[in-house]
Amino acid sequence: MEVRRARLEEIRPLAAEYLAEQEARFGRPTSPPLPQGGVFWLAEDADGTALGYAAGTLRPEGCSIGPIFTRETGRRRGTGAALLAAIERWVTDTGVPVVEIAVNADNPGGVAFLEASGYRPGRILMVPERTSGAE
Repeated sequence: MEVRRARLEEIRPLAAEYLAEQEARFGRPTSPPLPQGGVFWLAEDADGTALGYAAGTLRPEGCSIGPIFTRETGRRRGTGAALLAAIERWVTDTGVPVVEIAVNADNPGGVAFLEASGYRPGRILMVPERTSGAE
């Protein structure tokens, strides 16, 4: 697997998959699929097949990471860890601190991945509860 910086055009198909999956599972994405002003990384298999992508958004206080998305074929193969490591190397090399990374609270796999990667909850983002049949 190779992880490299990527152009927005290379990420668009994966971002569409991320958005569809997030909407189906959680009703909304944790992070914008293509954050404005984002920097992107692409993970590819040895044959050049895209396995996933990650984005970082520069803010005045540092880099906000997200989304990190892996296709089903890239899961449990270290794709997410490789993407996260690439972002962490980049922020270290540029001197930009990581300030946050978002994950849906009801995504235990995502929470466990980030905790295993050395992250901890720092704040809670509240969203309006969806109601069905609202008129």
